[in-house]
Amino acid sequence: MINMTFSQAASLCGGRLFHTDGTASFTGAASDSRAVKEGMLFVPLIGARSDGHAFAKDVKKAGAAGMLWKKGHPGKPEDLPLIEVDDVVEAFGKIARGWLMEVDPMVVGVTGSNGKTSTKDFCASLFGTTKKTWKTQGNRNTEIGLPLTICETPIDTEVLILEMGMENKGEIAYLCTIAPLDIAIIASIGSAHMENLGSIENIAAAKCEILSSLKPFGTLVYNAASPELVKVLADQPLDPTWQLVAFGEGTDFAPENLQMTRHGFSFTLPSLGSDTYVVRCANPVQADNATAALLAARAGEIRKDLWSKAIEETELTPMRGQIRPFGQASLFDDTYKSNPESARAALDALMQIPAKVHVAVLSDMLDLGSTEQELHRQIGEYASQLGVDRLYTWGPLSKAVHDGFDGYKVHFENKIDMIRAVRKLDQLDAAILVKGSRSMHMEDVIQGC
Repeated sequence: MINMTFSQAASLCGGRLFHTDGTASFTGAASDSRAVKEGMLFVPLIGARSDGHAFAKDVKKAGAAGMLWKKGHPGKPEDLPLIEVDDVVEAFGKIARGWLMEVDPMVVGVTGSNGKTSTKDFCASLFGTTKKTWKTQGNRNTEIGLPLTICETPIDTEVLILEMGMENKGEIAYLCTIAPLDIAIIASIGSAHMENLGSIENIAAAKCEILSSLKPFGTLVYNAASPELVKVLADQPLDPTWQLVAFGEGTDFAPENLQMTRHGFSFTLPSLGSDTYVVRCANPVQADNATAALLAARAGEIRKDLWSKAIEETELTPMRGQIRPFGQASLFDDTYKSNPESARAALDALMQIPAKVHVAVLSDMLDLGSTEQELHRQIGEYASQLGVDRLYTWGPLSKAVHDGFDGYKVHFENKIDMIRAVRKLDQLDAAILVKGSRSMHMEDVIQGC
């Protein structure tokens, strides 16, 4: 965890000290006043609904060592050490970068429209076999989440796995100014954020911003199943010392021999040897995520004899394809988010789970722009083509999924009624997929069963 004097922090971010001579220090940082503990630096954010500066008295009472303060902001406290800065977010990023330079670990950055969190989890398990490893907790992958992760990194960390998220052009490039990378991973390219960026190729270009901080002799691992990504990379000015490693369908590193059970699946990667890899979840797309992590482990010189066990023992972040028993049935929890690519992949996985009845419980896919109705209808059609036995939908956009499905189907006006219907499936030999965009909170269905 970050341990730094106020003088050091002010020097890193170009800030001005108030109420301290700079020799005092802080340990840890928080941007939520409720998370402040004794000795921490508080980072006050200005949002649509609240202003962190207003909580100065609260964080002092909680034991904060001091806080950042936006220059010119009224109400400056007189009894708390401050670092006055032009921009709180940028200043915090520079302080985090300073701590990263102090720790000096190997840094692996992971981005992608889908799969970045799971890829991060696989990487952490693989690198953690022989090295002290720290990773992004949950999905703290934003301009605030990433520096918070860095500030939580212990001083003896040897490998740091950073998840890098984005909604708009330039955001990954900004994260890269904070964290120079030894290994960069682009797990996938899809239509998430289409509303903001307008095209898959623009999304691919935004993801390729991860190259902006890749060090000389670094490695890029990327999913070549996306023609848009391949095209954007072909147009990029690439450092000739970089190693570019493609994975996915049509490459030397494509998962093969997928075998599904009620508890997960296995696969092989013949180009990496004869080992069989077991993943404890229902979504075979995780084979691609595991492959990306394995290639990163190879670049990081992790012993090959440890790979298989590390993949099988990976604790994936919840809501990303886990299977759990539900009476005579099985619940396939893929509730973290949804978009057309991940929805199709999840439906494919559902149909591979051994069961007499396959049920898709779906809610809205958000941020898809002007084509959202058509994209939802296509998911219903795709579920029909695969042979899904029952479709349950909830949400205004998911009515189009319902309309596109040809089979037994129910569209619910509210989530409570959907949960009641799903509960009645526990005595069937059924595999039940539950999925929707994050803000639809479809994990409520899982928790209600």
